[in-house]
Amino acid sequence: MAGPLLRTPTGVPGPRPRTPTGVPGMVAHASGRPWLVGRWQPGEAVTAAIGPNRLAALGEHRLTADDLRRLARGARTAEQLCESLRGQPGSFHVIAAGPDGLAVQGSLSGFRRVYHHGPLAGDRADVLAAVIGAGVDDEALAVRLLSPFAPWPLFWNPVFHRIAAVRPDERLVVAPDGTPRLRRRWQPPAPTVDPGEAATWLRDALAAAVAVRGAPGDVLASDLSGMDSTSLCALAVRDGRHVIGLTCVSPDPLDDDLPWAETAARELGKVTHEVIAGDASPLPYTDLHRPADGFDEPTAAVMYRAGFLGASRRAAGHGARVRLTGFGGDELLTADPALQLSLLRTDPRAAIRNLRLLRSAYRWGRTATLRAAFDRRPYGTWLASLTGDGDAGAGPMLGWGPPAALAPWVSPDARATVRRILREQAASATPLLDDRGLHGRLAGLHAGAAAARHLAQASRRTGVTVALPYLDDAVVEAALSVRLAGVASPRQYKPLLALAMRDVLPEPVRHRSTKADTSIAALRGADEHRGTLLDLADRSQLADRGLIDAAALRAALTAPGDRTFYDLDQTLAAEAWLRVPGNGDAR
Repeated sequence: MAGPLLRTPTGVPGPRPRTPTGVPGMVAHASGRPWLVGRWQPGEAVTAAIGPNRLAALGEHRLTADDLRRLARGARTAEQLCESLRGQPGSFHVIAAGPDGLAVQGSLSGFRRVYHHGPLAGDRADVLAAVIGAGVDDEALAVRLLSPFAPWPLFWNPVFHRIAAVRPDERLVVAPDGTPRLRRRWQPPAPTVDPGEAATWLRDALAAAVAVRGAPGDVLASDLSGMDSTSLCALAVRDGRHVIGLTCVSPDPLDDDLPWAETAARELGKVTHEVIAGDASPLPYTDLHRPADGFDEPTAAVMYRAGFLGASRRAAGHGARVRLTGFGGDELLTADPALQLSLLRTDPRAAIRNLRLLRSAYRWGRTATLRAAFDRRPYGTWLASLTGDGDAGAGPMLGWGPPAALAPWVSPDARATVRRILREQAASATPLLDDRGLHGRLAGLHAGAAAARHLAQASRRTGVTVALPYLDDAVVEAALSVRLAGVASPRQYKPLLALAMRDVLPEPVRHRSTKADTSIAALRGADEHRGTLLDLADRSQLADRGLIDAAALRAALTAPGDRTFYDLDQTLAAEAWLRVPGNGDAR
């Protein structure tokens, strides 16, 4: 769905997205008035009239109008209509309307977003902001400067005044009189399923997710690099697809993605392997000063967009219109250190053993590790303790989230604003789950889905739809269901996926335990585009808004320290976003 505007019958249409893709469309409400307005690719929008009710699925799926009518048989309310599509493979928004009002929901990972202003809803915050004339919220921008990202729910909130975001586990319900309310629609599954059973569930969910991307016989592209994307490539081959495997060669001489990809392509047999040489792929920070994509929020994806789009263009050159990527696999299948605290409740011996391994690997102090492990502060208290100062990478990573920090070039006024907002949010903020490890798992998933969403939006202009099966609802539920002992061991690399891909991946690839590191590419990109970065500092719109000190940023770029480029991502995300025509003027 490329920026549709979802509306109640009394709504008013808004402007098109600034990077239009797809065909304009309109779906009428039972009253005859416009209900859905947007731009969709062929096959993305399916709707059905069910008596006085209307049901729509917008996104990647294989649903037909007859399917909607069959699945929704017996549903009477708008919420029941939405619930009738639960568990269907793919990634899509669900919108329902009936005599009792309207219901709208996105996806559980947060890849499919829902924003609203009163009864007016859409999947892009900037479109809604344009409709109601809402400007950019400088305080929200200041919070977005926190590295590595702002804590939940701050990174989820829009950067426009008067626009609200619906949580992934909620749906927006609008009464006939236009009154909106949010309703909880999902509770994450308890992590109690045996690893063998969960692996079967995950494999079946991933296979179904791959199967609905494109029609049988279509040319399908798939990234072929790490274990996550290679698994998708293997499932596509097993599904009988003509697969183009895309491998981008890193400038890091220690990166072993290519030999593993060559092994996978050779063993799978039915893969056309497209290798993109290191000197043929744009480095990070390329085209940073040419913000061609009108994202609806600041995104660090702009740093890596050029290389990502280059791979999508290679896919298009082979006739592929869909590209599978492994985004979401790390967040779902790699154990965050804080997950050991969740494991302490059910398997304390394993958790203590794993914490000892982590303490040794990360060189955490024994006292600091014990203090962090037995920290019982509730979420609000932890949030209030954040100041934006300090080293975001220091100490045991066992809190409710990363100890987010502000870069040295953030202005004193902006720093004070962020501290105040953190204190204010602490009074009412609640975690995604009342468990540090499980909360962190979901928060990381939502943050990763946001960045993936932006790259997928950018890829649309190449004619290629980026598909992210790991972010589909059914896959998310399968991955979250496994007993924690089956995913939390630091000794094993993505054990649940390795188990799920038995008889799917070639055995050598299934037991791979390495992952590419992109830091060298980022450093080389920073060196190559140093002039562009300095120019952004010299003409900074963030500085014009009083959020950063341009001279301090220039000094850091001229003589970078160990943390400079770690801290830089969120600053450049906001700076590049403000330079998109219209954003910097909307105050």
